[in-house]
Amino acid sequence: MKTSAILLVLTLYLLPSNSPQGKDTYLPNHSLTPGDTVRVSRVDLCSPDYKSPATNIPIALKVQVFDAYGVSPNALGFNVDHLIPVGLGGSNSLKNLWPQPLAGEWNYHMKNDLEEKLQKLVCSGQLDLETAQREIAADWVGAYEKYMKRRQKGGTPPPNDL
Repeated sequence: MKTSAILLVLTLYLLPSNSPQGKDTYLPNHSLTPGDTVRVSRVDLCSPDYKSPATNIPIALKVQVFDAYGVSPNALGFNVDHLIPVGLGGSNSLKNLWPQPLAGEWNYHMKNDLEEKLQKLVCSGQLDLETAQREIAADWVGAYEKYMKRRQKGGTPPPNDL
């Protein structure tokens, strides 16, 4: 059995049966995780020499995140993730970290794809850094629907695909 299939089974097993399956299931609690950034300009962030101070999340900090959300640090099916990604200036602050589900309708693979897309749009000058940070922090699923789908019903296409 592939690792992703095992993670899906474990995540589905760990989700409470009365848990709503809407997009809110896959969003952080904004009172705990509103999003937080380091001070960085678009030019610096997009430089190949830029080294973010938030690349690795220490284990002790991950334990704090799980504790804040009432999730056992030994729980399977979650990864401590940056709400505003490091590639968009996200920090390692507790305000920017949450236990993200690894599988499900809105999973970490999708969020990672969105993060890469937003960084490309920011670095190409097609999207303002602050807008990208604000949109992913407010509702990453909504941002995914906006930027990753080719065309929404009755809407306009997202910025140019890169």
